[in-house]
Amino acid sequence: MCFSSSKCTTMWKPIQQTIPGIVYESSKYDRIATIYDSENVTFTFEKIKNEMEKLAAGLLSTGLIPGDRILICGSNNANFHLTILACARAGLIFSMINPNFNSVQQLERALLKGEFRAVIGFPANKEAEMLNSLLNKIAPELRLSAKGNLRCKSVPKLTHVIMGAEDHKHAGTYTLSEIFGRSNAERISKLPSYQQWNPHQLAAIQYTSGASAEPKLVGLSHYQLINGGKAMTEAIGIGSEDSLCCALPMFKSPVFALVGLTPFISATRIIVPSPSPLPKFLFDSIAKYKCTHLLSNGVALRIILKIALTRNLELPTVTTLIMAGERVPLEVSKDIRQVFTGVKKIMNGYSLTEAASMPMICGDMKLITRSIGQAIPGFKVKA
Repeated sequence: MCFSSSKCTTMWKPIQQTIPGIVYESSKYDRIATIYDSENVTFTFEKIKNEMEKLAAGLLSTGLIPGDRILICGSNNANFHLTILACARAGLIFSMINPNFNSVQQLERALLKGEFRAVIGFPANKEAEMLNSLLNKIAPELRLSAKGNLRCKSVPKLTHVIMGAEDHKHAGTYTLSEIFGRSNAERISKLPSYQQWNPHQLAAIQYTSGASAEPKLVGLSHYQLINGGKAMTEAIGIGSEDSLCCALPMFKSPVFALVGLTPFISATRIIVPSPSPLPKFLFDSIAKYKCTHLLSNGVALRIILKIALTRNLELPTVTTLIMAGERVPLEVSKDIRQVFTGVKKIMNGYSLTEAASMPMICGDMKLITRSIGQAIPGFKVKA
């Protein structure tokens, strides 16, 4: 079985643009694009465009060049999202990965296999110490190297280490604020001309989940990421008047395509309660911003429902619940309506890294407990 991003009906029209292209086009909207609730960060479309440019110019000022590969370790915070967009604007090939590495070997393999020139870390809480420790073990040269000039025997391609946190333990490490500080109007004016790019050129390389085999790297173009998001947005039914709340980690390519790019595809407002994959402020964020759509999965939703039922909470504004990665368990479907009292649609989708999408979605309430659905417009299934 294979999935193709070619049109499966004459009605479905893909977006022929790059990621920077849709960000610039959306900057005309005078409204809020994303809210990172626990960080108290709100981005308008115009501000995202401006911050993307600043960070892109700052990254290239350090000696990185278009085509270099950048490993971005992080999840659901504002600067993680901005960094991905900035890499795309600078012509850098980005890769998103879970910052919670199990071992030194796991991070080292990721760096070697992807031949990454830079690693940018956005760890949360205790993960910061762990990521610093892992980098120190992999590249002890970091303690004495100049910033952007790491020479490491174990990972010879790696020259740049950038941390989102202001405190770091290595002389050779940039902070993200330093990168922003290197930007200026002249450097922004010299950013690559994205208008000349082909939408089918490589934007990202992403590790597969490893659920059924050893994780492998797959290439994703601007076209695939944007239209993977567009296909999901249209199949689910997300519009400019809706607010989508994310309760899944954004380092997974289908989640990023839906959450990270939907504002620029359908002008939808995105709400990210907190950097944690299971947001502790989820209920408050949904109620505060009157979210209409919630993205979750079976494991997370069980926990969400258990807490909500214990507290006798009701979240009536949510009309659509999107479950990624698995069928909706029967016992869970019964509890959903007790908490999400206004829900009209419950959908489950099959996530596929290689497609940067959920190419198969089931929206039939009678089938969601036993079916993964059918191919959505924009995709076709081949035997």
